[in-house]
Amino acid sequence: MRQAIIIIGGFNALWTSYLGMARHLEDVSGLPAVGVPLAHWDWLLLHWRKDATHMLSRVRETIRWARRKLAADSFVLVGHSAGGLLGRLYLHREPVWGQTYAGADHVDLLITLGSPHCGDKGTCTGWFLADEANRLVPGTTYADAVHYLPVIGRAIQAHPYGTRAQRRAFRRYQAFSPWRDDWGDGIVPLSGAHLKGAETVVLNGVTHSRKHGRNWYGASKTVRRWWPPEWSDGTDHE
Repeated sequence: MRQAIIIIGGFNALWTSYLGMARHLEDVSGLPAVGVPLAHWDWLLLHWRKDATHMLSRVRETIRWARRKLAADSFVLVGHSAGGLLGRLYLHREPVWGQTYAGADHVDLLITLGSPHCGDKGTCTGWFLADEANRLVPGTTYADAVHYLPVIGRAIQAHPYGTRAQRRAFRRYQAFSPWRDDWGDGIVPLSGAHLKGAETVVLNGVTHSRKHGRNWYGASKTVRRWWPPEWSDGTDHE
């Protein structure tokens, strides 16, 4: 069985921002890694349409490309931030905004990095993308076929009167958690990254993106901390 890694970038991020992460993943896993070609305007269209069909179609097209060019027949999805929500929706075997992707039939592992799952808020997160994921594929819906690995950094504690980073985190975390003094990666708090039914990997000192510190999820040393070694090339995952 030939596997490949598909990276789904985060909100408003250009896919080329993940080229370094892809190379680090290839080094640590022995598997080929490619990114879904998403750009800023895709996120603008998402906001305008309240529909991620165009983005989920890009995920499907990237996987089809990997089947042809990399001879891959099973996949690991790595979703950063909002990309993790897209990854969950892609797994669904039923229609999502009128289209069916059935990723659970060919995805073996879904890794989410600082993704705002907001499972405790259910379908009342205030953001339609998280609400749709929690409505259609709550928690680890496809745990019988897919391994779920949510990852969250613990780098910045929210505080209304703290440092600039702490004050910013205080405002950011409110959108994802009722616990305003929570720790998190600078954008998403620990409590907002959990998926019911999966064990969350918490990484001390890891931030959400390069904007919040060099030690973010895509840094070489950080990738080695969250990539599960048992999923390296040639390993039997049964």
